Amino acid sequence: MEKVIVTGANGFIGSSLVKRLVSRGVKVVAVDICFAKSRLPESDMIETVEAGVDEKLADKISKDAYDAFYHLAWRGVNGAEKADPNIQLANIEMAIACAKVCKKLDVKKLLCAGTVAENATFSLSNLTKTGGGMMYGVAKHACRLILEDYCKNIGLPFVWMQFSNIYGVGNKTGNLVSYTLGEVLAGNLASFGPAQQPYDFIYVDDLIDAVCRLGDNLTDKSFYFIGSGNPRKLKDYLVEIGEKVGRTDLIGIGLRPDDGIKYTLDMFDNADLVKAVGDYVKTPFEDGIVKTIEWMKTL
Repeated sequence: MEKVIVTGANGFIGSSLVKRLVSRGVKVVAVDICFAKSRLPESDMIETVEAGVDEKLADKISKDAYDAFYHLAWRGVNGAEKADPNIQLANIEMAIACAKVCKKLDVKKLLCAGTVAENATFSLSNLTKTGGGMMYGVAKHACRLILEDYCKNIGLPFVWMQFSNIYGVGNKTGNLVSYTLGEVLAGNLASFGPAQQPYDFIYVDDLIDAVCRLGDNLTDKSFYFIGSGNPRKLKDYLVEIGEKVGRTDLIGIGLRPDDGIKYTLDMFDNADLVKAVGDYVKTPFEDGIVKTIEWMKTL
């Protein structure tokens, strides 16, 4: 790749991707709502565009040859907005707008960020009550299907990158590892359900490597799961976090009721991705979690 577009470029994943691309000599048009508190380095390789994501974005981006469009922007990942159907529907419309921008700019490939939380939707029909996170997973899953159909209809190469649970230096998103370490390092009890489900975590650097390679490589599938390739029972991960911090007493497994959402090992299968881009995982959980703990202690 020589030049790409990245939305959500000032977020945790977006800024990590931009930095990696620039380090590889790739020019980046970085799109986000605001860069007032920029996470991006000063570089002639980066052109920032402060804008929302809609069809008009095509007029705000310089005309050039673009190898890839990485769509990472998504409102309502945390907090009350996560369960707001209007916000989540707007996210789907935003993704469709990205496809239209790609066609206008003649971008070679659209790559969009999904989430392992999409798999919770397969348990939806068996639940009598859902939490706020379900709406987020439903919207991502619907977005994948709508966007894949639309891209195939207009002849735009498309890849849905389903991200596993991401952790690592710089992650303040409040996701599972971030929440657990935040509570335990503060001396608070972190509470969980039975934690008997298979689960998976991937260190941010490894995920970004895979994302870059999906842009670089020819891909014959429209869906790739990006995970560690080594899923384990969630309880085992949580206990290891407690052990690394030295506070297993603050890992409260079983304090919350089972939410009824079922995960299976096949949901964490990254064989197609490895076949497409090669081995990309370099950071075992035991090493990555230590790096993350040391970083969080400095905050």
